[in-house]
Amino acid sequence: MFGIPPLPSHNSDTIAALLWSREVLQKHNAMKYEVKDVKGIEELKSVNIGGVDQWLHIRGRNRANPVLLYLHGGPGSSHIGWMDAIQRPWEDYFTVVQWDQRQTGKSYYQADDIESPLTLSRFVEDSSEMVRYLLNYLDKEKMFLLGHSWGSVLGMHIVNSNPEWLYAYIGVGQVVSWKQNEQMLFERLLAHTKRLEEGELEKKLESISPYLDPEFPEKSFVENTCFLREELSRLAGETMMHNYSSDEAIQLAKFDQLISPHLTLTDIFNSTFGDDIALFRYPNPLIADFVNIDLPAQIGSTFEVPIFFFTGAHDWHTPKVLSDQWLDQINAPHKELIEFEESSHYVVNEEPGKVLLSLVNKVLPFSQSEK
Repeated sequence: MFGIPPLPSHNSDTIAALLWSREVLQKHNAMKYEVKDVKGIEELKSVNIGGVDQWLHIRGRNRANPVLLYLHGGPGSSHIGWMDAIQRPWEDYFTVVQWDQRQTGKSYYQADDIESPLTLSRFVEDSSEMVRYLLNYLDKEKMFLLGHSWGSVLGMHIVNSNPEWLYAYIGVGQVVSWKQNEQMLFERLLAHTKRLEEGELEKKLESISPYLDPEFPEKSFVENTCFLREELSRLAGETMMHNYSSDEAIQLAKFDQLISPHLTLTDIFNSTFGDDIALFRYPNPLIADFVNIDLPAQIGSTFEVPIFFFTGAHDWHTPKVLSDQWLDQINAPHKELIEFEESSHYVVNEEPGKVLLSLVNKVLPFSQSEK
């Protein structure tokens, strides 16, 4: 009886025009990036992993090419819907799989931190199950695994537990020890603040020191980590993308998702108005798992899989100092550092040409040599 009154006509016209524009751009992108090769594959599908429907986007110009599974960062930084342009050239050489992890992107569902809390072990189990599924579904004996940031934690666990599944592993913005990670980032920001005479910011940093708070590290992390990264991005371009502010980098991704043919309006609504990612829903068991990540201590430094680290020269989001040091300690059949001089954390988006050359010339031969 008491319905919502209709929008004024000019507002209705504006909304209709925006929806029409979105539809036009979606159709354009669908045509532009469509896989038309008869030997190719393009599938957008959900798969039940760990009791939850999780979405995959599988694309490549030739099913005979090796598979590359991309483990996105975050946890919460979904990739379906904004990687088409970047990965399109990869698809000449790989069948690329983007996977939106649970509670993320197209795999979003409402959080229940009491009955079904997220944990690191749950994500590792999901990742292992996903690799097994893809090897079976795509009829492959092995694949390549690329882990970006948080995804590099999951990736290294698979490297350690199931080397027989992999031709090689690529860690992009490789995580090592998260407590050391946060301490280095804080010290880096403080040094820039003093050099640039940012007095108010220096006072703010002094007020939260020591960081991480040794008594309440999880609370300290949740309350300050985004602020620290935004300021380091503003002062030096040393967190997300070297030549963009944090806000600009986020807006670029959001616009690509808005006009993606792979995302529905429900997907967009969920990403905008859904639950915060688990790392910021304090208290939450995943926060403790995350803050206590220490891969050398937890999985060691000896592996049976060729290891590549793709590292941005300006990356202090996951400080390259830590990943460089760990790579020096790693024992593997092959290990190699490839540094990207004009990048921070998102080397795949910042220097896509160099990433492609590195994947094709450095990484791909490990599948061909086994054949």
